[in-house]
Amino acid sequence: MSTPANIEVFNVVAAKVLVLLYESFPTPTNVDPLAVGLDILFGENYETDSPQYNHLITGAEATAQFLIDEGFIRVANGPQYLEVRGFQNIVLTSKGFALLQKTPEAVDCTVDRRSYFERLKSATISGAKAVAAESIGAVVSRLLGAG
Repeated sequence: MSTPANIEVFNVVAAKVLVLLYESFPTPTNVDPLAVGLDILFGENYETDSPQYNHLITGAEATAQFLIDEGFIRVANGPQYLEVRGFQNIVLTSKGFALLQKTPEAVDCTVDRRSYFERLKSATISGAKAVAAESIGAVVSRLLGAG
């Protein structure tokens, strides 16, 4: 069964946002969901009539808001400027940071033993939609289970 377009877009956007925040941790940073969405749009070569394209246009901001609402990231204290698009001063929570550093536990030596961050970063760099969707799906499942 293939991943639905809205979930595929959620997974790729969440992966990009989490990697960006991990790389700037603990310094809060600004994230513009529109810029993240455009980066994915050009990197993944979605057709303008594809379901992924349509979900990306509306879903990038909703994905970042979901990560905030669920406690994976938070808005840090600081000034909010009207001229800055998107989410200002966001940072990983301690739970999000700790999880991204985790290595999946497995007895099977064929299981990818890199940390979730390393897996997400390589997936987002390579532009491999399926890998990013699969990796972030595992991370989100772990985060929801840890809450």
